[in-house]
Amino acid sequence: MPGGPTRSDLAAMQGGGFYNRHSAMQATGIAALLSLWEAACRTVDIGDGPVTIVDYGCSQGRNSMIPMRKAVDVLRSRVGATTPIEIIHTDLPSNDFSSLFEALISDPNSYMAGTSDVFPLAIGKSYFSPLLPPGRVHLGWSTWALQWMSTNAIDAPDHILAGMSKSPAVVAAVAAQQASDWECFLTQRSREMRPGAKLVLGFTARAEADTGWEWLLGELWSAVEEMRRDGLLSEREQEQMTIPIGLRSLEDIKDPFRQSGSFVDLALEHLDLVKVSNPFWPEFEVSGDGLTFARHHANATRAWSGPLIASVAPRSREQTAFVDELFSRFEHRLSKEPRPHEPYMAAVVLSKKDH
Repeated sequence: MPGGPTRSDLAAMQGGGFYNRHSAMQATGIAALLSLWEAACRTVDIGDGPVTIVDYGCSQGRNSMIPMRKAVDVLRSRVGATTPIEIIHTDLPSNDFSSLFEALISDPNSYMAGTSDVFPLAIGKSYFSPLLPPGRVHLGWSTWALQWMSTNAIDAPDHILAGMSKSPAVVAAVAAQQASDWECFLTQRSREMRPGAKLVLGFTARAEADTGWEWLLGELWSAVEEMRRDGLLSEREQEQMTIPIGLRSLEDIKDPFRQSGSFVDLALEHLDLVKVSNPFWPEFEVSGDGLTFARHHANATRAWSGPLIASVAPRSREQTAFVDELFSRFEHRLSKEPRPHEPYMAAVVLSKKDH
């Protein structure tokens, strides 16, 4: 049944720097995109005047530092040392922007270290809406964000992740919402991009036969079911524990571009599916420490899902205590049979037509 808060009502990633501390999985996926990003920075049309880079869905900034540093270094080799470069970080109003600005000052990888004429800015607004004046952006970057739907289109009765439900009604609702969101995002970005601008995206996707999330999020859903059996959730409350994330296939991503080869003046330059390696598995293979391995994954999962789960927690329960209980059970389940978690990521490069 339809339900749940809209995306704009949701919290962003877990605050207080928690996401920064527990986003190694995202960093591994980002590393796989850096060659595409460097190529975009080397070939994008620049023109005269300041260069504008936008980091869409920045979260707390840690995973933005290396790609933005690479962009600054490549652009400096093209435009010289004094051309201003502005880097605009965007995320939801509830994002922990304080941790972003702290990272800009203190992170060893901060792109601000040793630079001049680089100007960081931030916008607290959904990227499903206009963010910047038309024709402003030279380069856009977004990772691990576009799998989130703009609204919780439907509650899933059989899984915590909407995009992993087997319910025909949920499958149809998620597909329709993600198709609409994709076209909306592309339309908004095209308006902001200059002719010749480039946009590099990486977000959770799926292969034909699997999603890569079956074990990890299957165990999280099993922990929810366990809490239901123990009387900590009603059947309806369990159903409302739906994270509004979908998992597009490469064919879904191609859809807007099929008819004419472009969409809203954007051309699809590159598209492939990357399997992201598990950064915690090598340590586990050496140590055999299943509890530490499980804790890494529980913290990493809580970093991106905890605030959303808190927002749909039963009103009769204290939110933090409820989330603590869920992730304690989740961690215990993960520790019993550790497996490598290797999700899929779509790697996408788009360019704005130069009329």
